[in-house]
Amino acid sequence: MAILGCLLILRDRATSSDLLLDSDTSVLLRTIRAKHSPFSWFTSDWPLYNHFYRPVSTLAFELDNRLYGNAAWGYGLTNALLCVACTLLLFWFLRELTDRPWLTGVATFIFALWQVGLGYRLSDPFLLLGAVAFIGGLMRHPKNWRLWLPATLVCYEVSTQVSNVAEIGVHTLHWLPGRTALVMTVFALAASALYCRYERLYAERVVAKPTPLDPPATRNTVRFEPKSGSGFIYPILAIVATLLALASYEQAVMVPAILLACACTFRWQGYRVRWGWQVPFWGTIAVYWVVRHAYIPPSPSHYQLQQFRTGPGVYISLSNYLIPSLFGLESAFQSWVPLLPISLISSLEPLGTVMSVASDIATVIQARRRWVLTFAGFGMAFLAFLPMAWVKQFNHYHYWPLAFKSLFVAMLGWLAFDLTLSAVSPQTQQAPPRRDPAPGSLPHR
Repeated sequence: MAILGCLLILRDRATSSDLLLDSDTSVLLRTIRAKHSPFSWFTSDWPLYNHFYRPVSTLAFELDNRLYGNAAWGYGLTNALLCVACTLLLFWFLRELTDRPWLTGVATFIFALWQVGLGYRLSDPFLLLGAVAFIGGLMRHPKNWRLWLPATLVCYEVSTQVSNVAEIGVHTLHWLPGRTALVMTVFALAASALYCRYERLYAERVVAKPTPLDPPATRNTVRFEPKSGSGFIYPILAIVATLLALASYEQAVMVPAILLACACTFRWQGYRVRWGWQVPFWGTIAVYWVVRHAYIPPSPSHYQLQQFRTGPGVYISLSNYLIPSLFGLESAFQSWVPLLPISLISSLEPLGTVMSVASDIATVIQARRRWVLTFAGFGMAFLAFLPMAWVKQFNHYHYWPLAFKSLFVAMLGWLAFDLTLSAVSPQTQQAPPRRDPAPGSLPHR
């Protein structure tokens, strides 16, 4: 599925000559060609001179300038290849984090569909699944709504989540300045995958005491044994990848937070995490701060002052990751609530708002069944986006967060299928009470 997603991305790559007509792109290329010194960007502002330290992502433009000159299709191909690299690195990261190949493939495919603007195609199948849960459950269990209503609401939540996302392809595949976020995501996902591989292969497991409900061991039972050796090369490479991400785009300041979230996820899955590595991970922020302040003016540029924002926009952006229905509920109270009961008859908006709120609540309750990976995808997406809420929005700000959100949505899809299966299945019956003493048992003395 990951390969299919990559092919869809390559098919959707930008080839128009208008790619080079964008004002930021034209200024960037003109500055690069005038300076003609690729490695000088490590000791100066980047080509737009608006107080950003981005030497690594600038090198990607330097390379394209050498390879393609004014051939716009080459620049579009590079953006597409970066998106493919991000997709494959997401597959690697999720494979290490979850150790579930099928879940990894589904989540990666969802991320690929979002990049080409086809995520909405998954919405209708989950609406249909919700209808099956509602009708089938109502027929099977007409008096027990707890068996079918949560399934219906979770299906509705998945349908909403796969379709209500930023059109990230607009500012990544089809907009060259969005390449800064792509280059950063390559190194950020590589750092996460390297660290997760280190913990998955070399960390010991917390062995729980067996209970009478555990299946007995057989000759085919596989007992986990950590690999021999220290495996320290993986976290060291993760540190290098983190530094390269920080030298690509400012959003990478959240990479250490993501690595900490990965450590927490492994601990919750029963691994003895080596917490000491978090110190050098967070130390990369100090290194970045020192280098940046050595070469970038400390005061914000005019462009940066224009981009900073406060007020409701910040909270709306954050609520889209935390509580998607919150802003809709606030709008509802301002629009149709004052017009009750006429608004209930004249518009479907009240019903949609109620469904959104109910599905959020039901999803939180039901997600406890598989809370570790569900919460991991949810939390990492929020952390990755967090600093970008305070600037005016561009869609490429959501590229890296949506990589993590794909895990969250895949987990919700898994939950929706399980709940629907339970909703349409016959209700379990309680076994008759056991006689005391049981037939054939020895008499008590």
